[in-house]
Amino acid sequence: MKILVVHRQKLVADQIKSVLHDNSPVVIHTDSGLDGLLTSRIESFDLIICGTDLPVITGFELVRSVRTNSVNKNVPVIFIADQVDAKTEHLGNALGVIGMLLTQDVDDRLPGIVQNNVKAEPDRIWQDIVSKSGLN
Repeated sequence: MKILVVHRQKLVADQIKSVLHDNSPVVIHTDSGLDGLLTSRIESFDLIICGTDLPVITGFELVRSVRTNSVNKNVPVIFIADQVDAKTEHLGNALGVIGMLLTQDVDDRLPGIVQNNVKAEPDRIWQDIVSKSGLN
């Protein structure tokens, strides 16, 4: 499973990789919304996980742009935020995200959301592709 994690903290990307270790994830991390957007426009992913409060472009703007103009327009997206309020939920639902997690709930809730909503491309061996490209 190839996952794009767009979050300010590399530690969160490492945590996601650890929590989803049963899925043998290849995790590509970017720390700004702009870098995440550019990466999502040129590479295919099985899942995008992003923070809502990102530098340059917010997570909401990133997902809106991915949904309208990207090779990943139908890829499941999960938001991670320090707080999930009514506005965050409303924007997430409008953008069609499959889940909104508090940062502290990643360990408990992320595996279930991924198992129920994400289907990795079965005919690609992402680790081989990434290791040959030098991306990670």
